[in-house]
Amino acid sequence: MAASEAPTTGTSNLPAARVRRIIKEDKDIFACGPESLFLISRATEYFIDCLVRESYEFSRLDKRKTVQYKDMAKAVQSIEPYDFLADIIPPTASVRKPAAPTTETPVPPVVTLD
Repeated sequence: MAASEAPTTGTSNLPAARVRRIIKEDKDIFACGPESLFLISRATEYFIDCLVRESYEFSRLDKRKTVQYKDMAKAVQSIEPYDFLADIIPPTASVRKPAAPTTETPVPPVVTLD
């Protein structure tokens, strides 16, 4: 199915067995009917779609067509509803070499004896 096509009524792109297994991991939920399973699957698809669309906008700002990790990190940082993902998708850290030292000599601290 193409990304632009909407799934038919009553179907989900996520495998129901895996969604059911994830739901069963929550000890507070004892049973989950098929309607609830479907709604959770569709809500998850909608959430993923929104996050990817926002991330794609950041990739377009960098004149790229491919969404990269840094685009998702920017979306999480700058869009308030995604704040809960800040620990899961942290901003990228640059590993560049430190800047060249300046030509100024540092002034040593003055120590006074009382």
